[in-house]
Amino acid sequence: MSEKDYRFALKKIFTGYKRMTSEIEHKLEKLGIVVKRNRNHIVLNVNSTNGIHHSIAISSTGSDYRGGLNMVSKIMRKIYNK
Repeated sequence: MSEKDYRFALKKIFTGYKRMTSEIEHKLEKLGIVVKRNRNHIVLNVNSTNGIHHSIAISSTGSDYRGGLNMVSKIMRKIYNK
């Protein structure tokens, strides 16, 4: 999957993000992102393009309409080292 396709898939998942649902978890796992739930945060475990493992903490509930898209940017920076 190209970087552009990966970003599009993540944007589609996180647009309108209010809280982590099992449906979102399954979609993320299909993209290779492992989801671990904690009390107030969720940790996403991803591998970057150079094979380094990253953990990204996100909130379990969204703050505003931009929250989900900001998470996409955070994930993409970790995966593609930008």
